[in-house]
Amino acid sequence: MTRATRGLSILALILASASVVATQQSRSSYTPKIKGGWEILFDGKNLDAWDVDQTAGAWAIDDHGSLYVVKAGRNIYTKRRYCDFVLELDYRIVPQKKCNSGVFVRVHDKNDEVNTGMEVQILDDADYGVGWDAMNANGALYDLVHPALDANKPVGEWEHFRITVKGSLVSVVMNGKEIVRADLNRWKVAGQNPDGQHNKFPYAIASLPREGFIGLQNYGGVPAWFRHIRIRPLTNRQPKYTGAEPIADVLDKSASK
Repeated sequence: MTRATRGLSILALILASASVVATQQSRSSYTPKIKGGWEILFDGKNLDAWDVDQTAGAWAIDDHGSLYVVKAGRNIYTKRRYCDFVLELDYRIVPQKKCNSGVFVRVHDKNDEVNTGMEVQILDDADYGVGWDAMNANGALYDLVHPALDANKPVGEWEHFRITVKGSLVSVVMNGKEIVRADLNRWKVAGQNPDGQHNKFPYAIASLPREGFIGLQNYGGVPAWFRHIRIRPLTNRQPKYTGAEPIADVLDKSASK
């Protein structure tokens, strides 16, 4: 690809993202901030991109510009839905506090995120007695793919996720090392991974909508901090659903067996 062609491709994706913004304006007063082809979801100043009741006091922004869990409360989700993207963020947990959180992607129903979306786990493995390669370990695609290698920093330090979701492919890069790669088309059976092991999902992962909300988990109020959250589109594919549709109505039944 030439430099000129690459530039035109990036411009097309930015314009497509702007089109999505216009389409979803009727459902949200949120006006995305675009910088260098990225939509800034959190820059340390406000939560305009997120569906969150700040009067509940469960989430707050500290003096360092980090979003953190204050007390038990609801998870938070983006106001917009996304299809194919790269999501980047920093997160931090602390030792001996049973820290547990996660980044949800492609959540269809905000009231049923654990069944209608996927979670990239955030966990203090040592505090839970979990090995770095467990299906619920830090960085795992929860209950679907365990980390392929140990990319963890010492608990208490800031860590970085780069989560790529495009079509059926999901990749998780932690601190510059790819720890998860999955082709969702292989998950054709409800409650079962491709290797035959059981998973918690009542629907075949291959049949879930290839779009949805981004979410951050509030796990009973245990500490977790987030910063520098941004997302970049990878294709011009646009969301078809609102999230209000029953999950049974949006499943791709041809993708399962």
